[in-house]
Amino acid sequence: MAADQPLNLSLSPGQLRRLKVLADFSEDQLALFVSLLEPVQMKPNRVIVKRNDKGDCMYLLLDGEVRVSNTVEGRETILAKLETGDFFGEICLFDEGARSADVIANRDCTLLKITKQAFDDMIEQHPAIGALFLRSMFRVVASRLRNMDKKYVDSMLLSRFWNRGSST
Repeated sequence: MAADQPLNLSLSPGQLRRLKVLADFSEDQLALFVSLLEPVQMKPNRVIVKRNDKGDCMYLLLDGEVRVSNTVEGRETILAKLETGDFFGEICLFDEGARSADVIANRDCTLLKITKQAFDDMIEQHPAIGALFLRSMFRVVASRLRNMDKKYVDSMLLSRFWNRGSST
């Protein structure tokens, strides 16, 4: 993984509300939440998260664009593009597994990093804020799963259509 470039960044509530998962936070909740974050700047084409590496943090995309991809036999397949307001790497907050994909900056990005330790501390010391964050995060994750389910069903239907056509 490329070295992160830490930033000294003063974040306003308005900037933080651009992040989907923080849109419902009060100003007091945002002030507490921001104390858990580490701002990071990434240059274009830098790997932020490497597939199969052990994850220890998630990222909120404050500004910029990244691509989520897997490379097989030297060919990159883009799984998703994420933009300002999105997040990634959240699975590592809940399990000890490896990263499931590469995440690469498409352009200059300002990220807010939440370590697993900071997340665990938030859940333990500020459960109301932790619950609000989790609820917001799960809403986005549920939407992503629904979209992936639809793509899977669509690909199965297309596969059946092609298989029917080739057997006649």
